[in-house]
Amino acid sequence: MTNPPAESPPSANSGRSNRPLRGIAFMASGVLALSLMDAISKFVIAFMPSIQIMAIRSVLVLAALLAFVAVTGQVSSLRTRRPWGHALRGIISVGSMLCFFESLRLLPLATSIAISFASPLIMTAFSVVLLKERVGIHRWTAVGVGFAGVAIIVGPEASDGILSMGAAFAMSSAVLYALGLTTVRWLASTETEISMMVTQCFFQLAIGWTGTLLLPGGMAEMPQAVWFGIAGMSMFLIAGQFLTFRAFRLAPVGAVAPFHYTELVWATLIGWFFWDELPPSNTWYGAAIVVAAGLYVIWRERVRAREAAAAAG
Repeated sequence: MTNPPAESPPSANSGRSNRPLRGIAFMASGVLALSLMDAISKFVIAFMPSIQIMAIRSVLVLAALLAFVAVTGQVSSLRTRRPWGHALRGIISVGSMLCFFESLRLLPLATSIAISFASPLIMTAFSVVLLKERVGIHRWTAVGVGFAGVAIIVGPEASDGILSMGAAFAMSSAVLYALGLTTVRWLASTETEISMMVTQCFFQLAIGWTGTLLLPGGMAEMPQAVWFGIAGMSMFLIAGQFLTFRAFRLAPVGAVAPFHYTELVWATLIGWFFWDELPPSNTWYGAAIVVAAGLYVIWRERVRAREAAAAAG
């Protein structure tokens, strides 16, 4: 799962430049890679339990991350001053991933992605409660409008207080992902990106394999294509994260963040081509509202940052 961030990644302040075209190219490529990862996830989820997918994928991703750390000599970056914070974030990431996988089992790919776009809006609310950040009336209004868009996406039954299981999983994933992003902001003052990625993957591995071993019958049988699929998921996840992080180092948030929403286009095309599924019209109407609200939050964040810089200067 991937979501449009409300701001740049934790360490993006170091080594930033202003090359918007290159940044946009990296962001567009990263979103495509993450869209392919989600599409492969939807294929794999038809053959095996979510927790088993997480267990196997985490082995591959963790091995790749540790190899990168060893080759680049960044072992010292794995040191942490807040192990319990990493543990909390790791457990949250497990819940978010499992809920997203289950939403892919029950919903069209594009619908799951559209609901996930609510994460930055939810993160805005969490930042007030958990980080004591100040959010003005403009952003609160955008959050409210965005939630109305989510209600439209999940369908007419939402107005009657009924939520489909697939939509419930997708919303739970979005809430947990937003909580995870909030913990990133909380940890970023003392922890490195690589330490957060490695410890998150470690928790996914530990919980994933524990759950897999407790499944009735143990490891599920699966076709060879599924093994290749999980390897592809891992490859596209690493590539997507690298490309999107790189985009934020090359260009300002306001220039590249909007292109994160192109994932809905990719998800629709992939879902139509492989599963002959197209999201209903309410998904498009709701997604347009959620995307507009998200872009407004990004814009207001930039305005607030400029005002703060001007006041400090």
